[in-house]
Amino acid sequence: MRWFCPKGFTKPSRWITRYDLRRRSVKTNPVRKPKQRSRTPRGLDRSAILEAAFALIDEAGEDGFSVRKVGAAMGIDPMTVLHHFRSKEELLRQIADRALGSIELPSPSGKWQTDLMNVAVAYRELAKRHPRLFHLHFRFHATGMADHISSEIVYRALLDASLPAERAAGLGLAFYAFVLGFALAEIEGLLKPLDGTEEQEMAELDAGTFPATATLLPAFRSLDSDRAFDDAVGAFIVGIAAGAPARNGRAS
Repeated sequence: MRWFCPKGFTKPSRWITRYDLRRRSVKTNPVRKPKQRSRTPRGLDRSAILEAAFALIDEAGEDGFSVRKVGAAMGIDPMTVLHHFRSKEELLRQIADRALGSIELPSPSGKWQTDLMNVAVAYRELAKRHPRLFHLHFRFHATGMADHISSEIVYRALLDASLPAERAAGLGLAFYAFVLGFALAEIEGLLKPLDGTEEQEMAELDAGTFPATATLLPAFRSLDSDRAFDDAVGAFIVGIAAGAPARNGRAS
């Protein structure tokens, strides 16, 4: 039997045989640690977390929102939230789509002008119903399936207006920028009639320097936001029709 000192052993109390090494390896096999149980409550799924996150931001706004607060509301670790949604931004994206899914989206009517107006009306309703999270729709090209359903109606309407694909793509995004911007401005107060302080400031402007402002001042006092919305979206649609190629010698 060959005696030797194996590598890694220093100052052995005695020389070790290969038989001793085999015996030692059996004794020193690492003990497997039991798997830690998930802290996620039984039955909890992704949709439940999304609903809790949606309720939180709908009430507190983005300034009062955090993954930690979502976890606290659910009684789970914040990392469990991120496990389901990968990142805070992805969670916010799906919250925006959850909000859009809460309103009734129009079905194609067969008339592209009507379809564009109906989608605009739906987003305006969304802004009024969920003002604290509406701005999230500016952040993402698409928030999810509800957004894709809405976009399909808009893109189909623009193609039905005989626009070429490159123009339809650009005008489709411009349509959303316009509608979202109007709706956000409205819920922030831009489309409301003038208050006393605002009216006084405008009334004190020199009419010779600001003649158009002076002319419109009475209209600003009694501004009708519904009419402003209809006129604005209608003007957008008229502009699309004017720029669309003619069909059989007539404008579409």
